[in-house]
Amino acid sequence: MNERERDKQETEGTWEPLPEEGIEHFAEILKALANPARLRIVNLLTTGERTVSELCELSGLKQSLVSQQLKLLRLNNIVQYRKEVPRSYYSLTDQNVVKILRCLSKCGDLR
Repeated sequence: MNERERDKQETEGTWEPLPEEGIEHFAEILKALANPARLRIVNLLTTGERTVSELCELSGLKQSLVSQQLKLLRLNNIVQYRKEVPRSYYSLTDQNVVKILRCLSKCGDLR
């Protein structure tokens, strides 16, 4: 099924259930995103790669907290990094996480 067909299914409300063998994995991804600091970091990374310093400045979080959260996001294969001494550049491993964020933005009314 191509992306256009999936988008059509989403808008028509005919999405197939998650495969049973993936439930544990999907739960781990959702747990990793269920922390406000990690969600802020992932949200910032949707626009492209950033350094830890940039993530700290843009999120208002302390460097130690950002580093801790990035480690957990790396362990869950949500972010990746490349090193260019003296900096590490972080980016999303898979752009599908952006789709998750789009879904979240449509869930509930933020009044």
